[in-house]
Amino acid sequence: MNIQNYDNEVQTLNREVMTARASMADCYVDASDKLLQKAKEIDDVNLLGYSYYYLADAYYRVSAEYLKFNANLLKAIEYLQICGDKEYIVRCYNLLGIDAINHGNIELALDFFMTGIRDCSELEKSSAVGFIECNIGVIYQSIGEYKTALSYTQSGYKHVRRNKEDSLYYLNILFCYCYEADAYLAMNKPESIKKCLLAINRLESDPRVRSEYFQDILVQGVRMRGNYALGNMEEFEKYSDNLYKTLCSERFSIDNIDDIYAVCRFYMKIGQLEKVSDIVDNIKESVDDINIAYLKKQYAKIKCELYTQMNNVEKMHEAHEEFYIHSMAQEKEGIVNYKFFTEIRAKLSEMERENIALMKKAETDSLTGLGNRYGLNEYADKAFDAAYANQKSLAVEILDVDNFKQYNDTFGHQAGDTCLKTIAEIITEKCSSNDRIHAFRYGGDEFVIVYEDMTDEEVMWYASNIRMGIKERNLVAPSHEYGKLVTISQGICNSIPVSTNKLWDYMYAADNALYEVKEHRKGEIVMLHKALISQESLDEAKYS
Repeated sequence: MNIQNYDNEVQTLNREVMTARASMADCYVDASDKLLQKAKEIDDVNLLGYSYYYLADAYYRVSAEYLKFNANLLKAIEYLQICGDKEYIVRCYNLLGIDAINHGNIELALDFFMTGIRDCSELEKSSAVGFIECNIGVIYQSIGEYKTALSYTQSGYKHVRRNKEDSLYYLNILFCYCYEADAYLAMNKPESIKKCLLAINRLESDPRVRSEYFQDILVQGVRMRGNYALGNMEEFEKYSDNLYKTLCSERFSIDNIDDIYAVCRFYMKIGQLEKVSDIVDNIKESVDDINIAYLKKQYAKIKCELYTQMNNVEKMHEAHEEFYIHSMAQEKEGIVNYKFFTEIRAKLSEMERENIALMKKAETDSLTGLGNRYGLNEYADKAFDAAYANQKSLAVEILDVDNFKQYNDTFGHQAGDTCLKTIAEIITEKCSSNDRIHAFRYGGDEFVIVYEDMTDEEVMWYASNIRMGIKERNLVAPSHEYGKLVTISQGICNSIPVSTNKLWDYMYAADNALYEVKEHRKGEIVMLHKALISQESLDEAKYS
């Protein structure tokens, strides 16, 4: 969707949304809701899907109202599917995956992420796939698969940096550097850690980047741990002191909780247990406000680890009891969440099936069931690109029914339709077993067949089989001039494409070959080997 296509009022409301989002301001929810009300007022499906997405995103990022997050995300998906906005559908999958992680459902999160990546494949310029790959990297990081995590993060970074129009472009780049540094810290790669920290420093000195981005818990945590690993104790102390003050005084959103737990475990690792104790006390209110059993269980787990190290038996037992209580709560919550996520998955699958059916309908000829002209154009572009890239041959055949107008005039259009359906059935019967052959009805009595990476002999064999199959059906012709049976004429162009060749060039050559047949050899096959027609190419043609 291009927001520039809307009037000044919509564009102004959108700028307010993007400004609030960039700074994660509390007004992000209100700004998104205003845009949604305008979308409802003008009843624009594209703008409705877009607005519902940003309202869901706002509830996730700056509010603890997760029921509203879920409700608005479902609405966003519904409208985005209707208008076919893949960019934002993929962003919805990303949010669904993150939400599944927050509820401890890693398998479902991966399913959402992988589905998002699959749906991203057709998008040339999208940072959405970058977000998803980075989040997959976070999952692999959490289970100790650091090389795989790094691979996903680096791939995600390549996608993220392509889209400078995203309102959070620099924050996304910054997070990529942090995820990469995290992987190198786990693998103990000092030189690589140093490069990541330098990249973060360069970004901080860029006047286009908001200074508040560098106060994020993830960013401060990576800088603290990175400098500690490199032995830069002065820098370590600076970031540690700043982070400790923040974690002991502020309230936090759901996005921060896992990063805070990582800081706590680092402090425990280096023996700064009192800091962890203070942080744990301060974040309790934030964890309670978020009210997700899995995150409460993880909070109790941090306390179990802390009090075990502190040898505080009483608090350790209390933490173990909390862990058990929240584990039971997560189990109950898990049933509700499983039902919710299953309903979403079912709804998404249903929408996907409907879209596939619509796409198939758009690309399928209703009479014969073969692909139509639109389907041919969609397929041929990819086939030509692949043939040129791999320097493989590509053949395009045009066949039509001899004297079909006379057939229609004699037997009627209904009989003509039956004849075309029969020919389509024969083409399918003779060719469907080979996945390198694709057939289409081009229009009227013309059919087009595309053969990928096949020799002249192979193409001629299939073309002859089609001709023989039609002959064997004994379709009665309206005229005795060319025998009693319906016949077809076939023109083929088979060669390795040059860079400038497209479907039209091959169709032109095949059509000229077909003309040669219709003029002199009805019922036969002619194959040319050049997209450009000349007397020489006609002299070199193969006949059957």
